[in-house]
Amino acid sequence: MKKLLVSLFAIFIMIISGVNCANAEQGYIAVNASSETELVPDVVDFSIEIVTTSKESMAKALAENKKISGKVYETIKKSIDTTKGDSIKTSNYNSNPVYRYNNNKRILDYYQVTNNVRVHTKKIAEVGKMIDAATAEGATSINNVSYNVSKYDNECNKLLAETAKKARQQADNIASALGTQITGVKSVDGSCSLSGRQTMPRMMLMSKSAGAAFNEASADSGTNIEVGTMTLYSRINAYFYLK
Repeated sequence: MKKLLVSLFAIFIMIISGVNCANAEQGYIAVNASSETELVPDVVDFSIEIVTTSKESMAKALAENKKISGKVYETIKKSIDTTKGDSIKTSNYNSNPVYRYNNNKRILDYYQVTNNVRVHTKKIAEVGKMIDAATAEGATSINNVSYNVSKYDNECNKLLAETAKKARQQADNIASALGTQITGVKSVDGSCSLSGRQTMPRMMLMSKSAGAAFNEASADSGTNIEVGTMTLYSRINAYFYLK
């Protein structure tokens, strides 16, 4: 009886193993598809840096920075639209004494205060004027300009759907050539990426004496900033079961 039970158990294991083996050996094909599309950025972020110094005291450097920063804040606030998600905020602020060395001796040179203001806006056409206004109020420099697409997720999903259809068409073509057909999806993964998301655009800051003819032509548009386009890429890796 014991031998019979052992034999039946062995047969049961063989049957189960056979079923698992059959599933594991089910044929499938793998395809990779990609797509891309050009998008026009509709959001821009940039930093305005205000640096002030004083050889007399830190208090004087702080007071001067506060005065200039206040003017810059008020000017930019008038240009952006907070009801549409625009914003302005301090991203970094520091104050410190600056030293120089003479004959290995550290000597206090001056006091410095730096305020970095981050601007986020959808009013891309107005960025040139914002930059001009900020520098006119005493801003030291404009840094870290980057463009983005506000509806990135929607655009990504749309392109992924297009790429998935392309992947399925590839799989159907391969299956047809092999004399078989697709029966289901084994696995699939997809991703999107946007080129130039954090790249510095071409930005031309010209002084008032850089050419009267140019300044007359650009007086209404402000600093010339070339936005360009961004490329959205999508990729699908899919595995399909075959009949």
